[in-house]
Amino acid sequence: MSIQQYYQKTAQSYVNALVISVTLLTVLLCACLLLPSKPPLGLLVIPFVLFFIVQLQGFLRYYKHAKTCECEATNDAFEDFFSNQDFLLTLAPAPALRLLLFHPNGRLAGEIKETNSKLWRWFLPNLMDFRLKKDFGLYDHQGKLLAVYRAKNKDVELIDMGRNVVAVYVDHLQSGKVMETGVEYMKSDDSAVYTDIRMLKGSQLVSRLQKGWMPVGWSKTFSVNTPILSFETAVNQTDKLLAFAAVISHYQYENH
Repeated sequence: MSIQQYYQKTAQSYVNALVISVTLLTVLLCACLLLPSKPPLGLLVIPFVLFFIVQLQGFLRYYKHAKTCECEATNDAFEDFFSNQDFLLTLAPAPALRLLLFHPNGRLAGEIKETNSKLWRWFLPNLMDFRLKKDFGLYDHQGKLLAVYRAKNKDVELIDMGRNVVAVYVDHLQSGKVMETGVEYMKSDDSAVYTDIRMLKGSQLVSRLQKGWMPVGWSKTFSVNTPILSFETAVNQTDKLLAFAAVISHYQYENH
């Protein structure tokens, strides 16, 4: 998948919502006209009109992105997942979280999603769903499982295939820890101007999550407000995995 295909699919989802809303409104109006006592049709129409406007704006926004983005035909994103230093993040529809990770060239590098999502979860209120334990998988572009995370509330554990805790990120402490080595990480909200969230190992910068700025070349492919997760060149795989735990904690139950 490319970012252009993502924009196209998202635009199509808005079209589907528009068609459903118009169909429902038509059915309701026809039913009301058959009633002996006519309800106030204006009050019935207003919510549908507002919903229609919101969905139309969403369609136009993503349709424009799909038409104007420039996605390179390159295989750079198909190298080893952990060799990538920069990921651009987009949210896809999901009960809790589905995060698509794109390479700066516009190609899909991987994704974070629940390992076993249930259909009924779509109908569960966030207040109840928030209390459930959830397993998230980190996958590469081919769907290969790279790591498993277990989340409860906004605390996230990195676990191995034997279900043992390898590392943990605790949201209310804004910190993480690798269990075997005892190495600790701290989250720092560093900028009041941009959404700039940094993960530090001691005084060493591990990763930076920011929104509202990107290199000019990338803006030809992505919306300027696309979040960017960047890693320092000296960090190891464990550093990156713990940073992704903080990302899961940060984006759970975002508007998606």
